[in-house]
Amino acid sequence: MTEIPKSTIFTTTLVRRVAQQTGLSQPVVRQVLGASLTTVQAALAAGERVTLPGFGTFYTGERQEARVRSVRDGRQMTIPARRVAAFRVGEVLKRVVAGPQPRRRRLFGLSR
Repeated sequence: MTEIPKSTIFTTTLVRRVAQQTGLSQPVVRQVLGASLTTVQAALAAGERVTLPGFGTFYTGERQEARVRSVRDGRQMTIPARRVAAFRVGEVLKRVVAGPQPRRRRLFGLSR
């Protein structure tokens, strides 16, 4: 089940928070963020993977052609094959988002 986010952070807020953490000015942070995202986009367009250890990996995949039926008029339609961008979450980010997990008790040296 998908949970509704409590709030959404837009670019302005992200830039402000990074500027506060790094001591850099907001215009510099905005420029670095923009250049970073442009670099990721260019790499994906070239078919490369972009891995940020612990955070995750951006990559591209192929979506196959699909035959579907139009809900509006019932006609068969073909959705052409296409390349799509995807993201695989890294282990550190998974743990941070999941929060602290209760420790499992071991019974007689065996885990349950």
